[in-house]
Amino acid sequence: MFAAADLVLINKTDLLPYVDFDVDACRGHIASVNPAAEVLTLSATTGERIGAWYDWLADRRVPALD
Repeated sequence: MFAAADLVLINKTDLLPYVDFDVDACRGHIASVNPAAEVLTLSATTGERIGAWYDWLADRRVPALD
């Protein structure tokens, strides 16, 4: 899954102070499998960096065929 991904979302960043999860290590593991994958961290709960995900989607939007 990660080898073919264009984007990897790491959600729930609002919980990082309460869990044992290393975002940098995760980024490193993703890069070792797929150096071209973009990694975005966000929190859907708080809205933090959700705009970056929306921008990523908008930049890749394929126009509808009429």
